[in-house]
Amino acid sequence: MHELPQTRDLAAFVAIVEDNGFAEASRRLGVAPSTLSRTVSRLEQQLGVTLLRRTTRMIEMTPEGRDFLDTARDILARAEALAELGTSGRTPRGPLRVNAPVPFMLHAIAPRLPAFRARYPEIRLRFDMTDDVVDLIGAHADVAIRFGPLDDSDLLKRPLGRTPWKLVAAPHYLDAQGWPEVPGDLARLAQVRFSAPAHINRLEFRGMDRPVEVPAAVEASNGEAVRRLVVAGCGIARFSDFMVAEDLKAGRLVELFPGEVTAEPLEMTALYLTRASGLRRLAVFLDWLKEIVA
Repeated sequence: MHELPQTRDLAAFVAIVEDNGFAEASRRLGVAPSTLSRTVSRLEQQLGVTLLRRTTRMIEMTPEGRDFLDTARDILARAEALAELGTSGRTPRGPLRVNAPVPFMLHAIAPRLPAFRARYPEIRLRFDMTDDVVDLIGAHADVAIRFGPLDDSDLLKRPLGRTPWKLVAAPHYLDAQGWPEVPGDLARLAQVRFSAPAHINRLEFRGMDRPVEVPAAVEASNGEAVRRLVVAGCGIARFSDFMVAEDLKAGRLVELFPGEVTAEPLEMTALYLTRASGLRRLAVFLDWLKEIVA
């Protein structure tokens, strides 16, 4: 009877594949590349197959390696789920890596995170911030938060809610340029535009056949930069509600034509891998996200 692989060896193999090589995996795991090389050799000897073809520049999985990768991930997920069963009834614990857009992190998560930490002090959160869709495996993320329509994938999805759009401007900007009385008056103002996606810059209103064209004042590729430019008085723009809720409350911004902008509210979704689905720390984090965006 063959000796069964150890879970630490399975985790090392998965890390090598996900990091596309021994060097990066060794840095992440804090072990020498030679140790990881011996681990793979040990696995191959135990299983009686070749898992990886190695060159000086890259690794390539064999067909047996690809099959074994799925098995290794499944075993590791089950092992972690079993470990968490032993802590049922106690505070969820362990690392959780979250990938989220910069504005959502700054305006929705960060102000409320102390309350989450007080409730779950043994969950170690790490946040990676990007507005781009990421490969969860390649990014080593347990969960990603995304907005808008999503492509079909094998990822698990949990809807978090919908956030409406708000068209806003700084009061001092409107005092200087003139307050619009009807949507058509916006054409004599200036717009701070998002570099992408372009549809955010379209200003359509109920009862109007075409969008209102507003001259561009400045353009930025980052949502937080656009918000700061609008607060500074560079022009108008529309944002997801969570981005400007505090600005509206504090009077730094005012909403223009509330309820008349026809853009559909933006869907918010959490994406996560099958291997993470049994983690209690992920479950309580997703429940908390649902709370804060409700």
